[in-house]
Amino acid sequence: MCGRYALTTSREALAALMRAVAATEFPPRYNISPGQTVQAVAVENGRRLLTPYRWGLIPSFATADKPSPLVFNARTETASQRPAFRSALQSRRCLVPADAWYEWQAIGRFKQPYLIRRVDRSPMMFAGLWERVPGADRAAGRALAILTVAASDDVSAIHDRMPAVLAPEYWDAWLDVRVDGGSLAMRCLEPAREGAYETSPIGALINQTGNDGPEVQEPAPSRGEAEAGQPRLI
Repeated sequence: MCGRYALTTSREALAALMRAVAATEFPPRYNISPGQTVQAVAVENGRRLLTPYRWGLIPSFATADKPSPLVFNARTETASQRPAFRSALQSRRCLVPADAWYEWQAIGRFKQPYLIRRVDRSPMMFAGLWERVPGADRAAGRALAILTVAASDDVSAIHDRMPAVLAPEYWDAWLDVRVDGGSLAMRCLEPAREGAYETSPIGALINQTGNDGPEVQEPAPSRGEAEAGQPRLI
């Protein structure tokens, strides 16, 4: 799954990379969590727009009588079959820029947080699906979920799922709703090759969503490393 991520690349750099028009300014974010406002690229009236969305969509079939909780992840393998995502997969796809994401490895009762990013530190584009929701502004009026895939070899020791990261050669097709979403998803949303990502244990600051500065990414010894370094009493 993907439950936290970071976006620190500037608005101008992202707009140039994505050939998109950036609608609003936004600050660097180091600890983005579900329910918050995030940035994503979608095509509107023939233009690529980098605009704010809420992370966590309400499926299109939900009603006041039958509400649905916010959905912030969708499994690529089943998205085309699930009513919550089928329509969006065909006609409302987006790219969610990120510089890193976070995952927690269970070690007994303890969960060790990890920072995960590209080895070359370049920005990533997560595959996303979006829906319109009632609201007074764009952030409230659109919401998204991030697609996930089976974890690559670099990540699988920490968690069995990871965000679906699109290679640049698939960006155009993902945003083009004339391309069938189901077949496209299975063709291009695959785990990355081994060696594409680096994982670093970090401290507990990331556990609190209110901590949103660069200090949350500072390396820290993992629980296993810390215990290995402690002197043994005789």
